[in-house]
Amino acid sequence: MLAPDSGSSFLVVVVVFAAAAVSILGLIEDIRGVPVSIRAALQLVIGALSSGLLLLNAGVNLAWLPLAALFFAANVNFANFMDGVNGISSLQGLVVGFAFCALGLVTGLTWLASLGLILGMAFIAFLPWNLVSSGMFLGDVGSYLLGGLVATIATAAIIEGVHPIAALAPLTIYWADTVSVLVRRTLRGEPIFKAHRSHVFQRLTSTGLSHVTVALLVSAFTLATSALGLLSEWRPFLVWTSVLAIIVVALCYLSSARWRGNRISPDRVTSHLSPISKPSPNPARLGWSPTCWVVVGATGFIGSALVRDLEAQGLGVIKVSAPRVELDPDTYDGQSVVDIAASLSEVDMLAAQLAGADVVINAAGMASPDAEASASLYGANSLLPAVIAIATDKAGAQRLIHLSSAAVQGDRPMLDDSVDVSPFSPYSRSKALGERAFLLATQAADSGSDFVVIRATSVQGQGRRTTESLRRIARSPLASVAAPGTQPTVVSSLDGLTTFVRRVGTYSDPLPAILLQPWEHLTVGDVLKAASGREPIVLPAAMCRAAILIGMAAGKLFPVLAGLVRRVELMWFGQGQADCGPEGLRETGLTSIRDVLAGGGVRL
Repeated sequence: MLAPDSGSSFLVVVVVFAAAAVSILGLIEDIRGVPVSIRAALQLVIGALSSGLLLLNAGVNLAWLPLAALFFAANVNFANFMDGVNGISSLQGLVVGFAFCALGLVTGLTWLASLGLILGMAFIAFLPWNLVSSGMFLGDVGSYLLGGLVATIATAAIIEGVHPIAALAPLTIYWADTVSVLVRRTLRGEPIFKAHRSHVFQRLTSTGLSHVTVALLVSAFTLATSALGLLSEWRPFLVWTSVLAIIVVALCYLSSARWRGNRISPDRVTSHLSPISKPSPNPARLGWSPTCWVVVGATGFIGSALVRDLEAQGLGVIKVSAPRVELDPDTYDGQSVVDIAASLSEVDMLAAQLAGADVVINAAGMASPDAEASASLYGANSLLPAVIAIATDKAGAQRLIHLSSAAVQGDRPMLDDSVDVSPFSPYSRSKALGERAFLLATQAADSGSDFVVIRATSVQGQGRRTTESLRRIARSPLASVAAPGTQPTVVSSLDGLTTFVRRVGTYSDPLPAILLQPWEHLTVGDVLKAASGREPIVLPAAMCRAAILIGMAAGKLFPVLAGLVRRVELMWFGQGQADCGPEGLRETGLTSIRDVLAGGGVRL
């Protein structure tokens, strides 16, 4: 019953030609690789040939040819991009194939029903091997086959009179996921062809869901959009209802990772960081007077300020660029990070640059509090500290200072110098994992070097985006604090941090392995007054706390709000700092924090 009639045989031949041609291209890519430009050109040629034949056969204007060819090439690549977890492509082929089969039955197009059935059955046959990690995978040949078949069948269906909404609805989820990633990475200036883990289905696996569960979830959303598309063909007067419903389903899919906690589930944020005991203090260094300093990451905001401060003291400074390394954001064990770091060639390269140094300062990293988890974020903040620690040990440098962040301890009322951490975001977790890896790497060191972690607080300076943002808020009607407005705040100055780092570098008495940047004696009210020149509004503390609790609940569903809520909480309630570390390092002296907040001082 489902065999194509003789008048439709040409369509079937074209579909088979396109699928076979693009599959061969995928096979060559699997075996020996094909340059991106050549691969893209061949995909466009195959799409143009197949689409051109379909348009000529139907007597449709060839002006549609460029769009049809581009659609073909895009869908082939999108299918390839989405083939990232076990079973996802096989289940996609099954659902889309049966959706086309149903669409063919509704429209009376037997060739469409036949091809849809064949597509679905083909991927059913492959499914048992594709669902398990130890089984077979599709590779480029399989994903190209899926993308090419689906694109050509959809194009042929539209040319033959099927409503475009019905024909394209089964592709909605794959396109929504991929297009959203491409747009986001383009707007952020990130290379779109570089490997990443920001697809929705990848972020879902990072929340703790298994590959099979994620594949089934994606297929369920595809089934929903397919059914809604079918409705537009079955009941034409419901087209716009179908379109609206498909958009809602796609938005729900794009938000699903956020509903699950974005890329990091609550468990993965805290308990999935392996525990570690607090290291013993570094021994005293009698007569310690370092003269050769190395700053890794010397061109960054803090690194460049450190270089200026050290040079102003007449100290010799060597500027070293940080190597670019990447780490899987799902890593949770600090020792695993150390093992990875020890295997990298960057260690020996860096050790050669650190040779002869008295003090090494790691000022490198990605200071992106609102960033999503990515291999680059975790590479810079988690893996790089271990790389530098191992390199420092090999080079025999006397002291290594790693600049971390007080954000690793989250929203606890009082910051301290313990190893206890409560990260609440991808950024804070990457910094916490970096601390773990750094401290574990130092345990295996045998050169006698000192290793110190400094947790920087909320450092402000001229030209820094966070400082400009704080100043704008302070001068707006939103500037307010929770009563009584005298709570201590972790807002600090750049010169306060650089001075502290230099004093730690020259400190000769026993030195703790973890230090917290000293408090600069500001309150929440002081910060907003210094930045705006006027007293902030004082709100009832109970009302502010209730608003924060509501915001935190919203942040559980939409993690993009978590960082904003945390910043409001710090503005209203501040955060205390324990008196920890050697007494000789606690006093900050005079800093420029009030001038910086007011917009004065030297631009950095």
